[in-house]
Amino acid sequence: MKQLNQKLGFELEKLTRFEEATTHSSCEEVVNNKKLAFLGDAVLELAVSLYIMKNYSQLSVGDMTEQRAFIVNSRFLSQKAKEWGLNRLLKLGKGEKQTGGDEKETILSEAVEALIGAISFDFGYETAARFVERNMIPEKIEMEGWNVKGRLQELSLSRGSGIPKYSIIQERAEGNNKFFEVSVKINGKVLGKGTGGNKKEAEGEAARNALEVLNTQNLQE
Repeated sequence: MKQLNQKLGFELEKLTRFEEATTHSSCEEVVNNKKLAFLGDAVLELAVSLYIMKNYSQLSVGDMTEQRAFIVNSRFLSQKAKEWGLNRLLKLGKGEKQTGGDEKETILSEAVEALIGAISFDFGYETAARFVERNMIPEKIEMEGWNVKGRLQELSLSRGSGIPKYSIIQERAEGNNKFFEVSVKINGKVLGKGTGGNKKEAEGEAARNALEVLNTQNLQE
């Protein structure tokens, strides 16, 4: 716990609902982290939105949405949970333990949201927002790096390869959450695939993977 406190700059022991925030719904407990995750999701989206408005007010609404999606998505949140070591503190039911629940994207992202919710519940929105800004908003991000779909289209068109086409490969449900797998084609070739909790998130990852390919080969025929 001490290492996690140092990483986050916050004394988690002060949270009256920390145990609740780290208890997954698969546990046979009266209280789990679903409601705190509901609260934390709203706090996170508002905190990131306000940060973008204050620091990048010159951007269009579309670009602001792209920026927010960079942080408010299950993949980024699950990565943060692992980076912090929060996954090692989760209480999971027997079934989830056996199937690697402490590595599942939905479970980890919900835990991060629940932690934010617990901070907001005990100490208010402002404290939770400062926590988000300190621990979750990258300090230096090249603005063009946020809008990966726009960058991919621009690069593809500059090479005469046309507009990228996105297709849903698979859509599945995991509990109350949905997952999408998307591919992106240029010149009829699949250059990238991505997964996410919604279509936009999956398309963003697919575009990011396609950019890596485009940067190493010339697709113009």
